[in-house]
Amino acid sequence: MVEILEPINVWVFFKQNIIQPYLFFWNSRQIKVDKINLVHTSKNGSSLFYHFSISSGDNFYQLRLDTSKLKWFLEAVGEE
Repeated sequence: MVEILEPINVWVFFKQNIIQPYLFFWNSRQIKVDKINLVHTSKNGSSLFYHFSISSGDNFYQLRLDTSKLKWFLEAVGEE
């Protein structure tokens, strides 16, 4: 995995108390989320972050949602 910290746009579904990324935009590409492999949270002071490890085809990505600013970031990429 290559660590990256770039702002991205993400389309999500909200289902009851669950956030499900569906599609994100990075490097002029539209990447569909095939599977959410892992979700966890972390805190920095009063800020809460959701971390998503997702797969798209043979590639893996780590996304982060900053709930205090409502901004998404691409944290890491593992592309074949």
